[in-house]
Amino acid sequence: MNNALNEYFNAKIKELSERVNNALNEYFNAKIEEARRISVNHYEYYSKLKDFVLRGGKRLRPVSLIMAYKGIKGVIDEGVVRASLCVELLHNSSLIHDDIMDRDEYRRGEPTFHALYREWYRRVKAELNEHFGVSMGILGGDSLFNMGFEILSNAPFHPSLVIRSLNHYVEAYRELVDGMILDMMLPLLPSASEEDYMLMVSLKTGALFEKSIAIGATLAGGSELQVSKLSEYAQLAAQAFQVRDDVLGLFGGEEVGKPIGSDLREGKRTLIVIKALEGATQDDRIKLQRLLGKRDLTIQEVEEAKRIIISTGALNYAQAKALKLVEAAKQKLKEAKPPLNKEAEAFFTELTDFFIERSY
Repeated sequence: MNNALNEYFNAKIKELSERVNNALNEYFNAKIEEARRISVNHYEYYSKLKDFVLRGGKRLRPVSLIMAYKGIKGVIDEGVVRASLCVELLHNSSLIHDDIMDRDEYRRGEPTFHALYREWYRRVKAELNEHFGVSMGILGGDSLFNMGFEILSNAPFHPSLVIRSLNHYVEAYRELVDGMILDMMLPLLPSASEEDYMLMVSLKTGALFEKSIAIGATLAGGSELQVSKLSEYAQLAAQAFQVRDDVLGLFGGEEVGKPIGSDLREGKRTLIVIKALEGATQDDRIKLQRLLGKRDLTIQEVEEAKRIIISTGALNYAQAKALKLVEAAKQKLKEAKPPLNKEAEAFFTELTDFFIERSY
């Protein structure tokens, strides 16, 4: 990254993420007050949802929605900041459900939503506390999806733009679910391919980022070509993000926010695992296959998996793949007609670089 652009990018992310967080805080406070009138349990439920959403996260989806809007409209108004909350709530909805499916205990360094309720119920009644936690997690994810839909439905824009944006929103959720289905099914395939993985990523990760930018461009009244090319940019950039994320999940540090090797413990067929299985010796392939899905994986076994992945060239392959995706994304950004303003174009160019250079 160019130093001046890097400083601008970081400052813009900080500025807009703070505006998003302030809007989230205001929205949840109103929801919590409404819930208080129903029962103390509802009050605690919405308070826990607020804590989960606001405990961290980069806010890249709402920030990108806002910048796509500014790139076409030239301004950032409170209406688009409020509307941008829809994609952050949908993202967190998917995280709550994903944590249940992956049996993860921690998210952003704190207990996952279903784990919070499991432990809460354990104090009340020890029996069936696991079932209770999962049940509340399902409801929590459903609530956040509904809240996002509500926010976008009431966005202060022309009804035709809101309807088109809502179509993007529901498409994002449908594709995200399709991607989560594939993510669950890939470990069951005799040999998952790179194509299988990239399809899963395009749906599970790419769809929401793509539709976030499409919503911003749509609310700004962008042309069909602008929305189309920005969507293509976002899809490619998101795929690069996920490839890098899978690498960090095994080779990153504590700042990643979840235990190193959790994808291995779940038996996930990430790109680095797929390429390692393809290129490993017979002995190493058998070793790696035995480690995949082992819930009580030791630190030494994680290191053994890392050795195999490095020795096969799978790590280098994934890093090169992410770089190619980023370059393709930048090309799509240039093809948007009319072009975005210079500030937004610089922002999205830097964003793609951040996706593959980040350490968290």
